[in-house]
Amino acid sequence: MIYTSIDLGSNSIKIVVALKSNDKFYVLASTNVKSKGIKKGYIKDRDLVIECLKEAISNINKDLGIEIKEVLLNFPLQEAKSSIETAVINVNGVVTGNHIKEVIGSAVRENISNNLEVVYLEPIMFELENGIQVVDPKGQNTGTLEVRCAVATVEKEVLYPYLELLDEVGLEVVDVNYGIVGDYFESKNHDTDMKVGVVVNIGYGKTEIAVFNKGIMIRGTTLLFGSSKIDKDISYVYKIERKYASSLKENFAVASSKYADSNDIAEVINLTGEEIKINQLELSQVVEARLMEIIKNVKNEVNNLTNREIGYIMVTGGITNLVGFPYLLDREFECDKIGTNIIPLGVRSNIYSASLGFIKYYDAKMKFRDIKYTMLSDEAIKKLSSKKKEVSTENNLIDKLKTYLESN
Repeated sequence: MIYTSIDLGSNSIKIVVALKSNDKFYVLASTNVKSKGIKKGYIKDRDLVIECLKEAISNINKDLGIEIKEVLLNFPLQEAKSSIETAVINVNGVVTGNHIKEVIGSAVRENISNNLEVVYLEPIMFELENGIQVVDPKGQNTGTLEVRCAVATVEKEVLYPYLELLDEVGLEVVDVNYGIVGDYFESKNHDTDMKVGVVVNIGYGKTEIAVFNKGIMIRGTTLLFGSSKIDKDISYVYKIERKYASSLKENFAVASSKYADSNDIAEVINLTGEEIKINQLELSQVVEARLMEIIKNVKNEVNNLTNREIGYIMVTGGITNLVGFPYLLDREFECDKIGTNIIPLGVRSNIYSASLGFIKYYDAKMKFRDIKYTMLSDEAIKKLSSKKKEVSTENNLIDKLKTYLESN
């Protein structure tokens, strides 16, 4: 299967196209374009967003040699309304993927008002006619099938502007989910699937926080600040333009001054046109102070979201690429720390965690429902396989595409 995922962030627009082959995911193309017109997850200027979208899509199409038409949309967490919904249907036989789809759909139709759109829906447990509870009821013989689902919705008026934008640039949205769910799926493991934990994405303009119980999101919130505050701090302290401050943050600073080199110097031009020298240690102390403030705010918000014992914290976002970031978490959290470590060729940065993770989540959802789905036609895949030149760290992607065609 081949999937495309898009993430419209306040700082950048990310698109990832990935192939699943032999239960592994291989990135066929990716792009990261500076975004304009989006602030803290809200569309402020449609024309600017469309301009950036067209650039990102053009990059992907050029890289692939074909045009993408369908995408998975990562959506911001703010204004999400969480609930637990149930429904029951008659089966009178063996449970199939269609029955699962029907009972989950019934839970939505019977309980969600017309002004809301479901963004996240995950079955917690199924119950058979004899009262036995199972995680996966497929193949079971029963008269009825009941489901208990975790649901998160958003006002249609909040979601639809995103869908309209993508439609305007020729993209059909196949599925929508909160980016924080993708973040979880990118870094999850067997232990996280058995515990209560917290997933955090420190974005540019906002910080998203969600509580997961055994791999299911049960509650989430958004803090309306992120790593852009660090840019402002650096700009103020050194009297330099924001673009230089951002570059210093991303390419020169480290998250913890413990890992900084006092002899490492960067030279920049300040607002008066004077060339100044910036010490890595001093710069990193500025970064560290703001990051610790963000982490402490995250900790306070976690305490507001749940009173249950937290087994792990998973933190991602572009700022977590900085050296020494895990050390800062150790100062505030005693639970296990799950670091994001994206290794596929083409997306080796934590900024892609939501996009790549959503692909993995969607594939798992389709498999659970016994649905085979790919976002490219066989004709498009054949064209892609004849043009794609990149190779993965293990095998040639062209061979994987040919294998995929032969097996479908």
